[in-house]
Amino acid sequence: MNNPFSLLADTVALNRPIIIFTRNNKKLFGNIRAFDKHMNLALENVKELYSIKNKNKIITYHERYISKLILRGDTIILLLPL
Repeated sequence: MNNPFSLLADTVALNRPIIIFTRNNKKLFGNIRAFDKHMNLALENVKELYSIKNKNKIITYHERYISKLILRGDTIILLLPL
C-alpha cells in the first residue's frame, strides 16, 4: 500500500536520500534514520540550503552541513525521495 509512512519506511530500509521542503523556506537533503507517527524525523548527513535577503534586496544563497538533526513533523511541507 502506498501511503506516506510506507514511503518513509522504504526510504529508511533502502538508505535512500531524501529532499525535504520546510515551512521556513529551507531545503534539507539527507538520509532518514527514524520517524514516528507525527512524522518527526531523525536525519543524518544533512545539507541545509537556504537564502537570505538583505536590506538592499540582494539574495544570498547559503548551505551548511549538519551531521545529525531531529526535524519536527509539523514543519514539513514536502518529501521527495531520490
